[in-house]
Formats: sequence, C-alpha cells, structure tokens
Amino acid sequence: MAIVDVKKMSIIALRRDKSRFVEMFQKMGRVEIIDVREKTSKEEWDEFFETHEASRELADMQGKLGEIQFAMDFLARYVPVKKSLFAEKPVYDESAMEELARSRKLWDTVKECRELETRLNGVKSEEMRLASTVDMLRPWESLDVPLQELKSTDKVAIFPGNLPAGSVEQVKALLRDKAPESCLELISADRELAYVLLVYRKSLEQEVSAILKDSSWSKVELPQIEGTPSQAIAWAEKKAGEFQAVRQEIGDKAAGLSECRAQLEVVHDYYNMIFGRMGVEGATGNTREAFYMEGWVAGPHAEKVRKAVLKKIPQAYITFTDPQEGEDVPVILQNPGFVEPFEMITELYSPPGKNDFDPNVLVSIFYVIFFGMMISDAGYGIILTLMGFWALKKIKPKGMLKKLMGLITLGGLSTIFWGAMFGGWFGDLITVRPLWMNPLQDPMSLLIFSFILGIIQIFVGLGAAAYKNIKEGRALDAVFDQGLWGVLLAGLIMFVYPPLAGAAKVLSIAGAIGLVLTQGRTKKGIIGKFSSGLLSLYGVTGYLSDVLSYSRILALGLATGVIAMVVNTMARMLGFNIIGYVLMAVALIFGHVFNIAINALGAYVHSSRLQYVEFFSKFYEGGGRTFSPFAVKTKYTNLLNEEEI
Repeated sequence: MAIVDVKKMSIIALRRDKSRFVEMFQKMGRVEIIDVREKTSKEEWDEFFETHEASRELADMQGKLGEIQFAMDFLARYVPVKKSLFAEKPVYDESAMEELARSRKLWDTVKECRELETRLNGVKSEEMRLASTVDMLRPWESLDVPLQELKSTDKVAIFPGNLPAGSVEQVKALLRDKAPESCLELISADRELAYVLLVYRKSLEQEVSAILKDSSWSKVELPQIEGTPSQAIAWAEKKAGEFQAVRQEIGDKAAGLSECRAQLEVVHDYYNMIFGRMGVEGATGNTREAFYMEGWVAGPHAEKVRKAVLKKIPQAYITFTDPQEGEDVPVILQNPGFVEPFEMITELYSPPGKNDFDPNVLVSIFYVIFFGMMISDAGYGIILTLMGFWALKKIKPKGMLKKLMGLITLGGLSTIFWGAMFGGWFGDLITVRPLWMNPLQDPMSLLIFSFILGIIQIFVGLGAAAYKNIKEGRALDAVFDQGLWGVLLAGLIMFVYPPLAGAAKVLSIAGAIGLVLTQGRTKKGIIGKFSSGLLSLYGVTGYLSDVLSYSRILALGLATGVIAMVVNTMARMLGFNIIGYVLMAVALIFGHVFNIAINALGAYVHSSRLQYVEFFSKFYEGGGRTFSPFAVKTKYTNLLNEEEI
C-alpha cells in the first residue's frame, strides 16, 4: 500500500569535496548512509581503498563533546533543569553555533566547572578521611591522654588494642599472676569488643605476648593527631563544618555559572552534529584523490537528491540502482496525514517485512474508533484535541513525538464523537442527552457493538491475509486458509439470529469439511493430512478468544465514565460556601485531569494490544528495518536548515 520503493545511491567524487557531501546529506535528512567498510572484504578494501584510521580530529571532537556534557551535568546538580516536553526549542544557524563553540567565555565556564569538581572531590576525600578518623577514635573518646604521648619508651611498652567483650577481667588476672609489672585499662566496650590500653615493662615481653596470644588480642593503630581523642574528634567535627561551608561556596559558584547553560546546550548540539559527520566520513571508501559512498534513498526522492548533489558539486558521479537480493534494505513508509500518526503503532510492533504490505491504513481506521470508544467522553476529547493540535502548531515536533501528537489529536476527535453518542461530558458534570445510548444504563448494547467491531476487524484481517497470498501468486492458499475460515466463522455467527439457522448450519458444515480436507495438505499420508485438518478446527477457540478480547472496549469506556462521575460527586460535596466552591473547582480540575491521563494511557495501550494480538496475528509478519536517514539530530535546539528537499 504505502511502502515506498528504495533505491541504492552510489557516489564517486573528489576526496576534497567529501565533507561538503556529508554536511549536505545530514541537512537533507533523506539518505541512510551505508558503511562501505562492513560490506567490503579485506582483500577488496586493500586493493581499492586506503585504510581509514581514526583521526586526531575525531578524538579531539569526542573530548570536547565530553567536556561540554560534563559541564552541563555538573551545573544540573546544583540548578536542576526543568523543561516542559512542549517547550519550544530555540533556532540557530550553523554559523552561530560554531561561533558559540569558539567562545572563550564558554570554555572558561567549562574550565571553572572542572576546577570546582576537582575541589569538590578533594573535599569529599578529606571528609571521608576525617569520618574514618572519628569512627576510629570514638571508642577511645574517654581516654584522657594525648595521642602523641601513646608511645613506647626504652623500658615501657604502651599499646592500645581490642579484646573480646567479657574477657578483660580474665586477662587482667593472668597479667597480675604472670606479669605483675603491667597494667590493662578498660577504656570502653560494646557488645563484641573491649577497647583497652595495655602498659607493661619490656622485660616481660615474652610473658605478656603469651597471655595476649591466647586471649584474641588485636593491636590498634590510632591516628597520630595532636591532643586527646575527644579533642581530636572535636577538631574533626569542626573541620567537617568548614567543609560544609566550602560545599556551599562551590554550589553558589555553580549556580552563578548556570547562566551559561543555554550556550552549553547549543554547543553540545553543534559538536554532536559535527561528530556525526566525522563518523559518516569514516564510512566511505577513500583513495588518494577520490572517495566512494553508498546510501539508501526513497525512490520518489532519488531525482531530487541527484539534482541537489549535482547543483552543489557538478563534477560528482551519482547513480541510483535497485537493491540486490540479500541486501539489508530499510523500510520507508509514505502515508497521508490522517494515517501517518498511526505508523508509530506499527513501528513499535515491528516495521513491515519483505512479504508484508503497509497495514497502517487499516490500523488507523480501527485504532481511532477503539481509542475514542475507550475514553468516550466528549469533554475529555475536546481537551485531548486542543492539546495535540496546540503541540503540533506551537512546538512543531518531529519524528515519533510528532506522530504521538497527531495520534492524540485524531484520538481526541474520535473521543468527542463517541462521547456525544454516549452522552458523556466530563462524566455527568454537563447533562446532554446521548445521541445513541448511555452505556451505564445499557452496557449490553455496547458490549454487543464491541463484539461486532471485533468481528469486522478479524474478517478484515483474514481478507488482508488472503490479499497477501493472492499477490504472491498463492490463490489456492487464500481460498483454503482464509476463505474457508471465513465461511465457517460466518456460519457460526449466523446462529445468533435464529431465522438464519438453516443457512448457518450449511455454511458451518461446509467450512468445517473444507478445513478438514485442506489444512493438512502439506502433510504426508492420508492419515497425516486428515488428522492435521481435523485438529485445525480447534482454531475456532482462538477466534472466540479474539472476539471476547474486544470486551475491553466496554470495560475502559465504563471505567472512564464511572471515575468521572465519582470525581463530580466528591467535588459537589465540597460546595457549601465560598472556600468550599474553590476547593470544589480544584477537586474537579485535579480529578478530571487525572482521569484523562490514566484513561488516555489505558486507551492507547489496549487499542494497541487489539492491533498487535487480535489483528496482526491474522496477516502481519513484520521483521523489517526502519529507514534511519543521516540527519541533524539535536536535543536542545533546532537547526535553521537550508538543505531541505
């Protein structure tokens, strides 16, 4: 349907013009560059091309990009960035971006951020050291001896250490018995360890060592700091307070530097753009004087690309050919404005494979119906439509975000329609007579209608599968695999209406017999063919399950209406005076915004599920690769582009 023919572009030109080519293709955004290195054998490469080494410029650009990103991340820690999804991006031309990238002030900012980070790391390191010191000294806080005096002399040994809790008295007794000229002083203790100070005459070293060895003694090396442990702890805590002031100073300076964040964002986009060009330049084959480049281009754009290239560089040689068998050709879709937003639904599942057609026209019809029915509130639909339309016109999104906003806009219009049909206007906040029915009063009618829509989509899926078979020259497969199932399912459905029971019986039996005789046609032997055909009838349960899945349309539609009515009821309970009316307004706004958000998300997810599971399973394989053109991809800015075609 809307899968565009893809052409393979080949270019031979002078090597000195390569950068101009790459820049032009990036700003066009119409060519997916093929890495020539990946498709060329080493022997061919060595024969025709020079070996491409990573240039010093590429490494330098990567370094600059890293420094800009570091500065942005550093400033964001102190002045967090809060940007709306719908914020309008500033527009720059490349020359203005390049001028900012050369700004001395900007690089001074980056340098200062790096210096502040180094200083902060030093503070963190010192804080960790002091914290470790305090933790080590805390058990010795009651020791009233300066740490610098805890040193052994020529005749006396002095050691702080640990013993198991509860063993201090036992060790003291042993020391009194075998080393009387010694002293063991308990400083503090916890549940596991006792912190003690041991003093003894060095002539008793052998006796003391024997006692300590059997007592699980552990020597402690206390830090060499002036003063007693309590004085050292007080000094460390005072120093930690000073570090907090240094942190505050660094934060204040970072906040002052944050005024350059906008310029950093522009330069980040600029360097990212240049870095992308350098990567593409490395994907070409180079000789001493020329280069060779390949890429994929949409067929309808091939002639425009040719003219743009030859207009800018007339001496270039450019050709377009059809892809060869086995090449990794991307999928390019081209749909009208109504259908384009629904491409994101298919892309999230999988782009069309080589045997598929573009299903987005069919998806768009069913998806927009299901989405509107699942929300089914005209008031909510108005808000969704205005929000999506405003985003499309105001911020001019691109890519997936543009498709999402288009989907919200179209889904909002569908929601208005179904809301009016069902009489839902912010729940029951605004009383308007439904144009068709009220699902809360007659849910069975909506359930039956949901099943009818599901049956229609399933039959459309069978028809799409038959179309694929016929297109590929397998007309009999279309008859046997889709036609007979259609006959059987039609007959079973007709049983719902008793006057058609006779015709229903004939169709059902005919379809069942046909399936038994044909579904095992690829098997060997009569028994294999018959048993496989007979077992295929079990597939009826799968179709029944598919139809029942469409009951989620009723479930989500009722949920939206019920929650909206609950919000209204709770809000009305607040309206008893002036303050109450203000609270009522707040409750209404908050409640309905929450209901819109949660049910719009539910409608998006469940409408997608109906396409993926109940619809695509009938005919769609997927497995294609999305076209990924080499283009300007900016995060914070929009480039003023003069190369668009």
